[in-house]
Amino acid sequence: MSAEELCERHTWASVGVVARDGTVSRIWECENCPVWTAQPFEPDHERSWNDTWLAER
Repeated sequence: MSAEELCERHTWASVGVVARDGTVSRIWECENCPVWTAQPFEPDHERSWNDTWLAER
């Protein structure tokens, strides 16, 4: 059964982040069926943890 057959229209929800093979990706799951996808983060937009206000907490 294909993804299109599982769900007429996917409703995506971000459910977490994972690192695989050195690549960080956000995981999205459909709220209506078991389909999911991984969206790689853009490495050029990465900010060092120490450069955020969160590091001061």
